[in-house]
Amino acid sequence: MKKLIIFEGIDGSGKTTQARYFAKKLKAVYLFEPKFFRQQIFSSIQPLTELFLFLADRSEVYGQIKNFLLKKNVILDRSFPSTLAYQLEGRNLKKLISINDYLKIDLLARQSIQPDIVIIFDLPVKVALSRLKKKTKFEKLKFLEKVRKAYLKLAKKFDWYVIDANQSREEIKSQIFLILQTEGLLK
Repeated sequence: MKKLIIFEGIDGSGKTTQARYFAKKLKAVYLFEPKFFRQQIFSSIQPLTELFLFLADRSEVYGQIKNFLLKKNVILDRSFPSTLAYQLEGRNLKKLISINDYLKIDLLARQSIQPDIVIIFDLPVKVALSRLKKKTKFEKLKFLEKVRKAYLKLAKKFDWYVIDANQSREEIKSQIFLILQTEGLLK
């Protein structure tokens, strides 16, 4: 079985650029979430509906991942850490469902597949917003401040890697190289 690596962070943090680069470097499969219900998720819907659409989308993506992992490493641009940070914390759904209960449901959607590596790209929200050309309903200053805090809290709780994304692309790239070397994916 190959490895699943998740790149996470608020939009504008550079995670997609790095995820695509390292997918090529590792000859890994590059996938992203949300993939199947993007239009519905980014429209104006209730937070709980949004959560269920993310879970449905995730189930489809992880169905693909399960097959890919038999032969290739997979780099996933966003996954359940985003839902924890954006929906449970950012949209206050933790009032309706605990993180532990959510993780049980999410694990079903992920077909019990756990990531081998999660890398959080941390960046001040104002910097991230200045990098974005197009903004969705999620790119609001106060909201993203909550999301950023949630990512950092979750990284600590789950022992995920955190990278300072307020550096040059090359500096970020070399930090990821070190992580992947430590994890035995690059020499």
